[in-house]
Amino acid sequence: MLTQERQSLIEDYVNQHELCRVSELCDLTDTSESTIRRDLIQMEKNGILKRVHGGAQSVKHFSRDVSQNVRFNLNHEVKIAIAKYAAEHFVKQGDNVFIDAGTTTYEIVPFLAEIPNVKIITNGVETALCSLNHGIKTFLVGGEVKDDTHAAVGQTALNQIKAMNFSASFVGANGIEKNGNLTTPDPEEAAVKAAEIKQARRAYVLADSSKIGERNFAVFANTNDVVVVTDKIKLSQKKALPADINLEEVME
Repeated sequence: MLTQERQSLIEDYVNQHELCRVSELCDLTDTSESTIRRDLIQMEKNGILKRVHGGAQSVKHFSRDVSQNVRFNLNHEVKIAIAKYAAEHFVKQGDNVFIDAGTTTYEIVPFLAEIPNVKIITNGVETALCSLNHGIKTFLVGGEVKDDTHAAVGQTALNQIKAMNFSASFVGANGIEKNGNLTTPDPEEAAVKAAEIKQARRAYVLADSSKIGERNFAVFANTNDVVVVTDKIKLSQKKALPADINLEEVME
C-alpha cells in the first residue's frame, strides 16, 4: 500500500472514530506499528490529526466523550503515575474524598486504600465498584447515568453533591485552555464537576498532558480554582498554559 493511500485510510478512520489506538490502525492498514507511528508523526505535522499516547485523535471537531474502554487504555501508565502522586501528596487519614467519574481519577482508588479511614464519594459507577473492592467506605451519587462515561449527572446528582462537604475533590478534564478554562464535552457533566469543586476544601484536576491546549464545549472551572496535576510537560505545552497556573508535574 502506498503511503498516500495508507494515510488517507488513517485520516478517514480517525475522523470517523475521533479517537483510536495504534493497534487499530495497524489492523486497518495491515502495517507495522513503526510505520504507523511514522505516519502519525507526519500527519500531525501536517495538521491532519493529533497524536496522543498510544493512538491518535481527530482535530476536525470539538472533542466528544468516547467509549469508556478506549479511554481507560489511553495513556494508562501516565494516569497511574498522576493518581499515585495525588493520593500520596493530597490525601490524609480520615479525609472525605470526592472522586469524579473519569479514567485518571479512577486510578487513584487503589492508592487511597492505603490511607486509614478515608471515605470515597463518587458519581462514577466504575469508581464506586473499585472502591468497594478495595474495602473503602463508599458513597455513590445518584442520578441519570451516561451511557458513554458511566457518570451520574442531572439535578439529583447536583442536589446530593451540594448537600455534602469534601476534604478534597479529584476531578477529570478533557481540555485545559490557554486562558485557564477547564472543559469537558457535556454540559451536564460540567455542572457536576463545578459542584464537586465548590463543595471541596481543596480541589485538584488530574489530567495527562495530552489535554493541554484542548478545547471542549462546556467550561466547568478555571485553573485559578484548582491545582492541576499532570505528567512532565514540554516547553511548548507550558507556553499553552496560564502563567500563574497552580501546577504539579509528576515525574514517571
